[in-house]
Amino acid sequence: MGWGGFGQGPKRVGMWYVALLVLGAAGALALARYFALGTAATTAALLPTLAPAYLAWKAFQQDRADPGALARALDTAADQLAQAVGKQWDAESAIRRINDPYPLPVAWRPADPDLVESWSRLTELARGWPGGPPSDPAGWPEAAADLAGADADIGEVFTRRVPTRRLVVLGEPGSGKTMLLVRLLQELVQQRAPGGPVPVLFSLASWNPAHQSLDDWLTEELRRAYPGLRAPAPANMAANGHGNGRRGRAHGSDLARALLDARRVLLILDGLDELPPVLHETALDRLNLGLSAGRPVILASRAAPYRDALTRPDSFVRLNGAAGIHLLPLTAEAAAAYLRRDAGGEHTPAAARWDAVISRLGTDAPVGQSLSTPLGLFLARTIHNPRPGTLRRGGSAVAPHPDTLCDTSAYPTRVDLDAHLFNAFIPAAYTPHHPDPPRWPAGQAYRTLALLARHLEHNRDGSPDLAWWELHHALAPRTTRITVGLVFGLLSGVAVGFAIGPAVGLASGLAVGLATKSLYPGPPSPRARWAPAALTRRLVLGLPVGLAAGCAVGLAGGRTAGLAFGFAGGLVLGLEYRGIVPRAPRTGLRWSSDTLRRRIAFGLLVGLVAGLVGGPLPGVAFGLAGGLAGALKGERPDVTTVIGPSALLTQDRRTFLTIGFVSGAVVGIVVGVMVGLKVGLAGGLAFGLAFGLAAGLAESAAWVFFRATTVHLAARHGVPWDLMAFLRDAHEQRGVLRQVGGLYQFRHLDLQRHLARQPWPPPPAER
Repeated sequence: MGWGGFGQGPKRVGMWYVALLVLGAAGALALARYFALGTAATTAALLPTLAPAYLAWKAFQQDRADPGALARALDTAADQLAQAVGKQWDAESAIRRINDPYPLPVAWRPADPDLVESWSRLTELARGWPGGPPSDPAGWPEAAADLAGADADIGEVFTRRVPTRRLVVLGEPGSGKTMLLVRLLQELVQQRAPGGPVPVLFSLASWNPAHQSLDDWLTEELRRAYPGLRAPAPANMAANGHGNGRRGRAHGSDLARALLDARRVLLILDGLDELPPVLHETALDRLNLGLSAGRPVILASRAAPYRDALTRPDSFVRLNGAAGIHLLPLTAEAAAAYLRRDAGGEHTPAAARWDAVISRLGTDAPVGQSLSTPLGLFLARTIHNPRPGTLRRGGSAVAPHPDTLCDTSAYPTRVDLDAHLFNAFIPAAYTPHHPDPPRWPAGQAYRTLALLARHLEHNRDGSPDLAWWELHHALAPRTTRITVGLVFGLLSGVAVGFAIGPAVGLASGLAVGLATKSLYPGPPSPRARWAPAALTRRLVLGLPVGLAAGCAVGLAGGRTAGLAFGFAGGLVLGLEYRGIVPRAPRTGLRWSSDTLRRRIAFGLLVGLVAGLVGGPLPGVAFGLAGGLAGALKGERPDVTTVIGPSALLTQDRRTFLTIGFVSGAVVGIVVGVMVGLKVGLAGGLAFGLAFGLAAGLAESAAWVFFRATTVHLAARHGVPWDLMAFLRDAHEQRGVLRQVGGLYQFRHLDLQRHLARQPWPPPPAER
């Protein structure tokens, strides 16, 4: 039951709860003095109330905050998020060479009428939405035909011409949908007013609409890409649920959820077609349920899958209130100008190499069809236009002549030529050049990328999202778990056996190994450095329990009380941070059932050892250990920080090592002091190391599983030992991968599918 269960507002309940706790504590001490009761025993009984008193006082302080200040805080968060989004996509545009030498021209026509709302319905909906239409009706065109445009018109189309500001972007494979979305995002970031909605690009491939609501998924994606949004939202604003009236759901939210609820995030959803086909209709239905009236959205999809989702014989679901555009193929003139400019400009020898290809643009020849899309042009220029600094052989450029693309005997159809472009793209991307020659030969790169593509197709249901914490699925589950279990069981067993004895070492190693073998890593949670403020909060929660348990042991004595102390001290260690999840101060503490069982198991193991001796000093030590273990997570970064895959891996590794060794050292010293001459400090440290490794693995197993997987893949399949460095290079230097938040994806889904279909292992020519 929350504060409101008492029939009063949360602010008044928090205030009265603090007052009652203070009066109760004073009354208990007074009665103890009057009846000559033990002051120490009374104090020990009152100490556990310090933590809830602290939380209630913080709730009272938070609820007294000025509503105007709370609104300004959310404005600041939106502005910081806009800054992060702008920097993120400016950098990604440079890596994808969107503006090199200039953005490819993209034109569009209105979408087919049967795929979108009628124009009269759109204008009627916009005028009837709460708060009025989102744009000036004077700027609305008379008919959907006026949505046609090209290039920079996309910003005006969305903000002024579409009455509802809901737009579906359709196109053929490689037609430039994502490129157009990025251009629109950058324009919206530049045009937004302070505190206004922030355009954020989401990849729909990571959403399972059958099991997750739209806002829950969006919240998780925001938290992962922008970890500063995990900070608690201002209490009054979270409780009020600004913007959508969903009062209960927003209660106690973080900044990510609060920004969504306040409509401060403008949704740009890319890749509906990248979901499994059976989920397309479900996704559209969940979008309609999750989008409140007047909430703008941009949705992109390939045209054929979108039409298939709308034309099922048993149902019909379209995106409510949405207009639509359909991207057009590149004109022959636009493609020719782009190829010549990328080669050096008109009338240069390098541009003249493209004359034969240009003469076939706009025709039904395979090369004319393949190079009618931005994807085809990107592949062709990467393969046939050498980059500056490319190492040359015998005085000639390594890049092959473009005339090979016109060979209809070698490539009789567009499918054949597309396959050739995909095959030649990776060797071209890994051609040696200055100043950043590739660390890996083209053959090894091809093999590694093909293996990753096969992993996505066969183990992740064709998803384009390459998440390093899911790479262990590329191996048989039995192989991964046994490998990790053996490693940690061996380390723990050797550490304990060295100090205590081989029998105990073998038993502890087996226990840790079996526990490790049963774990599976989840998505990593971004964490940062040591934080003194977090240490203070954790000590406030940890010390009262440890002190109370220690005093109880000292007063009562005996092994039974010692076991009781051990249970309490073990809970402090076992339930640190993720067993109990702090939210906004008003909501107090919420139990996390998914980690509760294994944390209690670890805590009871240490608590049992501690209970055999007992005493106040171990109680203080265990309270301190609980506070330290919680503070190791540190404070979250600023909202302007964008977390990529490499940063996630680094932070997950740091979390594992810090918890494993620092917590292990603290626990080891405590155990060594408690057992004294029986084992000694060395034995305690050995036990603490074993415990710390197990606790570190329970907290952040993703890095451990990733490292075990990469070792296996390197030894068995020849992938690079430093796989994360390879992925980062493939994204930043080669343009083979793209980055979306904390995930990598292949440059294009068709490239991923092409590589996944290639024979395995690759033929010698590709090695």
